[in-house]
Amino acid sequence: MSILISSNFKNYYKTTIDFVDYYLLDYFDKKNLDVIIVPNKVKILQKILKRKNNPNLIILPGGNDINKKDQKTLNRMTVEFKLIKYGIKKKIPILGICRGMQILNRFFNGKIKKIKGHMNTRHNIYFEKNLFGKKIINVNSFHNWGIPKNFLSNSLKAIAKDENKNIEMFKHKKFKILGVMWHPEREKSKKNFDQIINNLK
Repeated sequence: MSILISSNFKNYYKTTIDFVDYYLLDYFDKKNLDVIIVPNKVKILQKILKRKNNPNLIILPGGNDINKKDQKTLNRMTVEFKLIKYGIKKKIPILGICRGMQILNRFFNGKIKKIKGHMNTRHNIYFEKNLFGKKIINVNSFHNWGIPKNFLSNSLKAIAKDENKNIEMFKHKKFKILGVMWHPEREKSKKNFDQIINNLK
């Protein structure tokens, strides 16, 4: 099994670096799975996508706010939109984590809204169905933007919400696409992350 993971970016001295959260790399490394990191360069992405062997999973991870208008943010969004289109065309499952979930909602014409009290904290989320063996779980939270119920794309179905009815997890109504607003890869127990990955196989 091979996984494509798009890159976050940050300014570093007088340049910019692309990077992937080590929690993700460590998770897949322990499972002895191949990971291909996709930089925020369209030409390099195109070369990666021309390879004969299609990946088994595409992950759009967390990172910077998607509403910024700087070129680096726009470059990342362009790469991730192309990854989503590729995944749909090739019938490859896609997982969006935090910012990646917001990108998926934006791609399918949904919106996001600035929310308070969700940065570097924990809170409960409530499931529509008993997905993880529980109807309520406590999760980490590292985002400034959320998806209120009326901001969710019509192509997506809510699976879990927070106490204020912001969407914390969704799935696409047609394709194998999941979005989670928390970071399951950062939790001490990886049980929920295992279940999320298994639901996409």
